Amino acid sequence: MKKLLTVKELRNMYRPDEVLAAMQEAFSQNRERIIKLFSDHNCPLSRYKQRKQISFLDSDDESDKTLIEEIVDTLQDSVYFMLLTKKERTRITQRMRSFESKMVENQLARINLLLEDDQLGSSTPWTGKERTNKGSNRHRGLDMAFEILRVIKSDLEAENLYWKDVSRAGHLTGLQISMSIFFVRLKELGMGQKDQITLVQQLFDELGMDWEEGDRENIKVSLQQPGLAIQENQNRELRSSTNVTFSKYLSNEVLKDLSDLSTIYKTQLRRF
Repeated sequence: MKKLLTVKELRNMYRPDEVLAAMQEAFSQNRERIIKLFSDHNCPLSRYKQRKQISFLDSDDESDKTLIEEIVDTLQDSVYFMLLTKKERTRITQRMRSFESKMVENQLARINLLLEDDQLGSSTPWTGKERTNKGSNRHRGLDMAFEILRVIKSDLEAENLYWKDVSRAGHLTGLQISMSIFFVRLKELGMGQKDQITLVQQLFDELGMDWEEGDRENIKVSLQQPGLAIQENQNRELRSSTNVTFSKYLSNEVLKDLSDLSTIYKTQLRRF
């Protein structure tokens, strides 16, 4: 049987921690620079104020600064991709997706191996007969463990299908995904499409992004529209996360924890 690599072994193979560290460093080094850009009176964001002050003690300047920082912080992953060449962006996205998809595939296979043996933990495995009295022939703790694995399996199967059907990674894929929340936030502010595209152009110019197609129409078609669609699809799928409302072996508290874990899992796994 083919060896199933552990998550630790997959990390050693694909080195995702290096990418995450580089992303954090790129953002930390450029955060104040972007805040300064977004604070400039020539920036479209200067025309959009907080609709409501946080408290009567807050000045307009403080409120606007909070808004700018909030929007800049949605670009924590994006800045890293903006500083890469096209080839590097494609390579990094492919590498991180390979890690994520292989991790899901291997974890699903491990759970299936456990669940396939319905006599695992049985009190009478040598007889080949099931207990005739009502109830399980396993310890209740094992029944709970198997139930949890079945719930997790359902989520992993959904993730496995997602990675099998996901579109091919290109040099803009990392930006489309990482900037999706940024575009959603601008839309929530009521910022028009024209100002959104101008803001992105200014950001690309500031960071010297390697993107020859940086005209206005391509920003709209290649980044803004895909970004909004990605966020909409993700929100819809998150609403369909683990929704087990009744279980013979699991308490409502455990079911709630599994549902929360499912949401976090989907959010983190689809980061690239």
